[in-house]
Amino acid sequence: MNDGPGRDITFGELLAFFVLAFAISWAAWLPSVLDSTGVLDLPDAVGILGIVGPFGPFIAAIVLTRRAGGGPAVRALLRRGWSGGFAPRWLVPTLLLAPAMALVTVTVMAVTGQEITWDDGLPLVAIVPTFLMILLLNAAPEEYGWRGFALGPMLRYHRPLTASVMLGAAWGVWHLPLHLIDGTVQAAIPIHEFVLQQIVLAVLYTWLFVNTGGTVSIAILFHAVANIVGAAVPYWTTAEGRWTGFAVQVAFAAVIVVVWGPRRLTRQPEPVDAEA
Repeated sequence: MNDGPGRDITFGELLAFFVLAFAISWAAWLPSVLDSTGVLDLPDAVGILGIVGPFGPFIAAIVLTRRAGGGPAVRALLRRGWSGGFAPRWLVPTLLLAPAMALVTVTVMAVTGQEITWDDGLPLVAIVPTFLMILLLNAAPEEYGWRGFALGPMLRYHRPLTASVMLGAAWGVWHLPLHLIDGTVQAAIPIHEFVLQQIVLAVLYTWLFVNTGGTVSIAILFHAVANIVGAAVPYWTTAEGRWTGFAVQVAFAAVIVVVWGPRRLTRQPEPVDAEA
């Protein structure tokens, strides 16, 4: 599996990645946090720094990859973000899994009498440009770090479910400043609910990752699709909707774990030790 920059990443390097990713992102979001919480009265223009926030994992991955392997290692990492070297059938769950979960969530909400505030959803005309913006400014910079740099080494030390829980928890907590900034999606969601959701979603990412040979482009695409579906189908604006959506995500993840096997989340042959 193409899961890293060409060599084993040490625990110290993995820890350095998380520290650097958090530091860059949180520093970029800090002015908006201070302004939104009333600690400082800052001009609206400081919000532009928030654009840098999602690039924290990307920058951390590039810095550490370059330090370890130089330019060739960086180029190898970047290529994984647009690589097509995977079985085309994996595009089906990548593109349809998030819409399917949203459809089931909306159906359950309708059957149980829950209301969806569709006015809070993204207008149809804005879906394509917003998707492209998410793809380039959120999904790609995050996934080069979370799945491109961190997940592969974590899978060498932990089983997929354990690695998913650990990475999902870190990924969820990384969003913490956004819960304190007015106007963000996270501001409408309690942090514990968001972290739980990210842990479950991380299982789906890991499943796609291990079955496509560590392809970062799949993670980027799945991330962008999931975000645009969430923007278009605003079930998360109510507590009942969020818990319904969470239950649906857990159900989908559970089916995948049962069908594909909890030990490896894949039916691919286990690599044979060359020294065996």
